[in-house]
Parts: sequence; structure tokens; C-alpha cells
Amino acid sequence: MKTKPYLITLLIISFFSFISCKNNTENEEIQEKNQNCLTAKQLDSLNPILVEPSPVVEKLRLNGKVAYNPNAVVNYVSLVSGIISNTFVSLGDKVEKNQVLAEIKSVELNEMQTQVKQLQAKLKVAQKELESKENFYEDKISSERELIAAQSEKENIESELEKLQNNLQMYSSSKEKNVFQIKAPRSGYVVDNKLVAGMQIGAEGEPLFTISDMDEVWINMNVYATNLNFVKQGMPIDIKINSYPGKIFEGEISNISHVMDPDENVLKARVVLENKELLLKPGLQVEGIVKSETDLKMPRLSDKAVVYHNDKYYVVVIEDECNLYEREVELYSQDEHTMYIKNGLDPGEKIVSRNTLLEFEHIISSK
Repeated sequence: MKTKPYLITLLIISFFSFISCKNNTENEEIQEKNQNCLTAKQLDSLNPILVEPSPVVEKLRLNGKVAYNPNAVVNYVSLVSGIISNTFVSLGDKVEKNQVLAEIKSVELNEMQTQVKQLQAKLKVAQKELESKENFYEDKISSERELIAAQSEKENIESELEKLQNNLQMYSSSKEKNVFQIKAPRSGYVVDNKLVAGMQIGAEGEPLFTISDMDEVWINMNVYATNLNFVKQGMPIDIKINSYPGKIFEGEISNISHVMDPDENVLKARVVLENKELLLKPGLQVEGIVKSETDLKMPRLSDKAVVYHNDKYYVVVIEDECNLYEREVELYSQDEHTMYIKNGLDPGEKIVSRNTLLEFEHIISSK
């Protein structure tokens, strides 16, 4: 039986139509797949990183306070009684050594000056007496006992004179009678000041003022008993202060007290810091962060590589330029900008570390 020519033609047309449709479908699939693929430049913009285990560094936050360096502090206590007549400094002022800080009216100081003059006169007499006794002793006219007595008398006067002169060194005479100047015993900053004009002071009472060299300060950190195994002498520590957001003062724990503070029930860990810019003011509250490397190893990621979504944490895994997908991960710990991943990632895998949230949202919306 012969096939009619038009049927053959119809079959040929149908075959080529089928082939054409199949090719078009495959081309559309390839085109759609290519549209979902990233170019080398786009992939590079996501900053792909390889997952590698790292030692887990645990951090502990401590609170503390800035304090003076007690080795660079002078507390001025008056050795005589009197009345403060004038003051020339205020709290926080920078002063130089021997700068006049105040004036004091004191009868005692005037009496001390008189005593100094009297002792100086006595000393001259005692020196001559000693010279005479030495000559007599050499000529065997005077006894050794008399010589020793003369030496002792001279030494006693010298000792008393030296004591008075040392006390008077803290004061200088003013033009006004019975008025003396109180001078700074060292350079530094007035960090405590009780000098008030008209105030009556007693001998060896409370300090009138305190001068401290602020070039170096102590940070006293509080260490609770539960943290003693973590905090060690010699550990590096980062100090943060709310007054200077984003600024970190790097230091080291130089000493840990062995006695609990009875008021706060903590041990004090000392950090000594340079303070050339005078940013660290005594009394400021600070936060310290100490770090300790553990034996654990886990992937360590920047917080920019992790997305928090619906109470879960995700990363974007890169199989190739055409296959990126989200994966849930479990965190072990996290700090300000660092996260340790406990489960969900294997070494050698590649993940997105930049623009992660945008890529994550794109993947979710494409489903």
C-alpha cells in the first residue's frame, strides 16, 4: 500500500516541529540556569571563604575602675596648725614643683624660724666647744668622757636643727608677718583639694591636697571567685570606656591580689597603663576583656558571614557559581564580631562572607 505524499510531508513537518520544540525547551532551561549563575566578578563580591577549624578563644568580661598610681602620689599634710589665708589652685589644676598653692597664717611657723636661728647660734658654740675639748684631749688636759659629751651635744643640736629646717622647707616666708606659703612638693595634677580660704588646720591632720603624676594610671579590675581559674597574671586585656566608644586601651594583668576585698567580695587584678593623653581619669568605670585559648577547634566566622532568621542561624554555602543555598548552623559561642560554629559546617566547604544577608534573602525569595 502506497503512502500518500501529503501524509509523508505531514510526518516530516511534525518531526521537525518536535525537534524544534525540544531544542527551544533545552535552550530555555540552559538560559534560565545561566541566569541563576554568578559571574566571576559577582562571586568575588561575596568574598567566598573556606571553612577551617580554629582554636576556640573564650572571652571573659570584667568591670573595674581607673585609679591613681600610688607610687606617683603625694599627700600634703601640714606639720603646723594655722589658718589658710589664700588659695591659688583648684581641683584638677596642673602644678609645677615649688609652685605656690596657698598661704597660711601660723604662729608656730614663726616660732620655728626663731628656734632655727637659736639652734644655729647654739651649734656655733657647740662646734667651738668641741674643738676646744679635742685640743685639751690631745694635750691630756681633758678626759675622753668630756670629749664624747661635747661631740654628743653638737650632734643633738644638728639633729634638732635638721628636723626644723626640713619642716620649714615645706613653707616659704611671705612679705606679710606670720604668713607662709605652701608650695607644691612635686609636679603633677591636683587630684584632691581641701584648701579653703579661712579654714583652720591642725598639725598632722587630714591631707590638705593630693598631687599625682597622671602619666601612668592603675586599672583595678574585679575578679570574682568563680573566674579565678580563667584570669591569670600576665594575660593581655583590652580596656573599654564608655566615654570613648570604639577605642581600646591594650594592657596586661600585672598583679592579682591574694586577699579578697571585704567590701566588694572580689579579688583585685591590676593593669598599669600609660596615660600620656590624659584620657584615663581616676574614678572612671571601665570594662576589661580577657581572652584564653582552649583545646577546642571549631570554624571561626565573622558575624558578617552568619544570618539570624526566625530564631535560627544560617550561612550561605557555595557549591559552584550556579549553586548557592542556605544552611542552618548551630553556634557554640559568639562575641561582638566573632562566632564559633558547633554544628552545620565541614572543613573545606566554601561559604559567603560578604553581603550574606542580601544573598540569603535572594535564595529564600527564589523558592
